Amino acid sequence: MVTSDRESKEVTVDIVKSPLADEPLISDLLADELEIAIESPGKGLWRFRWEPLNKVSMSEARRLT
Repeated sequence: MVTSDRESKEVTVDIVKSPLADEPLISDLLADELEIAIESPGKGLWRFRWEPLNKVSMSEARRLT
């Protein structure tokens, strides 16, 4: 996972695209591998586990392709 100023370790995954989902969904195991700590899922707030508790990021806006 890459952000504008940080990145997690590289993880190999299988992707399944659902016609019902309009945004990416990741499993708890993938979030764990990417070292993501979900702070507020409804608001889209998260941080990397190795970051300070006050370094919270907002999820990126969905990109239409």
